[in-house]
Amino acid sequence: MSAVEHRIDAHAALRAPSGNPAMFWAMAYKISDILMTLTETGALARLQQAPATAEALAAASGWRAAPLARFLELLATVGVLERSGAAYSLPSATRAVLPVVAMESRLRRWHADHGSLRTALETGVAERPLEQIDDAAFLTCYQQAMAASARALALHVYRYAAMPAHGAILDIGGADGALAGELAALLPHTRYCVVDRPPVAAHFDARVAGMADRERFRFVADDITQPQALGTEIAAADAAIVSNVLHLLSDREIDALLDALRGGLRSGARLVVYDQFLDPACFSAADLMTVDWACVGAEFALTDRDMCERLARHGFAAVASRRFPLVPGALVCASAP
Repeated sequence: MSAVEHRIDAHAALRAPSGNPAMFWAMAYKISDILMTLTETGALARLQQAPATAEALAAASGWRAAPLARFLELLATVGVLERSGAAYSLPSATRAVLPVVAMESRLRRWHADHGSLRTALETGVAERPLEQIDDAAFLTCYQQAMAASARALALHVYRYAAMPAHGAILDIGGADGALAGELAALLPHTRYCVVDRPPVAAHFDARVAGMADRERFRFVADDITQPQALGTEIAAADAAIVSNVLHLLSDREIDALLDALRGGLRSGARLVVYDQFLDPACFSAADLMTVDWACVGAEFALTDRDMCERLARHGFAAVASRRFPLVPGALVCASAP
């Protein structure tokens, strides 16, 4: 049998793992536990600095080499690590999301302690962890995760979204301005208006306080579920970004936001929508994130094709989408006619 015939379709394997699917998924948490333990203890950070053997990593950590070798081999088998000879290293995909893994580890414990899944089933809505966790270490972890995601996303927006080189960019749901800050470094002649909930203003102020060009950024406290209030900001924008927002909105609220953008953006202005759009061709992290959306009472299940069709129905032109290997979800871009 040829090597080609031995190739495994990773997507098919995820949907129908070898053996009994129920048994497989009941035990799959063990890989997550290994990944999160090695992240929390700093072992993966050491591998990020330089490749190491299981023996060397065990000595540096004060651990037993035998179980560590088994754990590292499992992570290499599923693609989280790379192996060359006896040494293990972090591939670029893992490096890019290491802060997000650290955040997921904390969130997983919080949801388990609070019985989030059962609460969602019984009441329809579980507690929102970001509004409940009053822990400086977690909040720092969260900000690091968001900053890492923003860096990766900003580069893709810069390369593929045909953003204007000059003018005003409106970042709807832009939180503390992490994405705006990363884009500003790539587009030095642009200025930014970040819109988000009033409690986020303090985080935005803290981020821009030390910037030499902080006059390029301003924050507008508003409710994006009431987009008619954003008429002035939308009309002034040469481009608008809606990043990781739609999954928190109802269908009616999504349509209202798109109506406001279609009616307010000047002709030729760019619209960039990024979210965890499902990919019907494969099982991915976006499918797993629907658990998070369900726990906060959302029912987001759009594909990027759905989003393209919705933008076209709302009258936008030049609608297109792209996916990237290191960033979950998809980028959907369009122009105001």
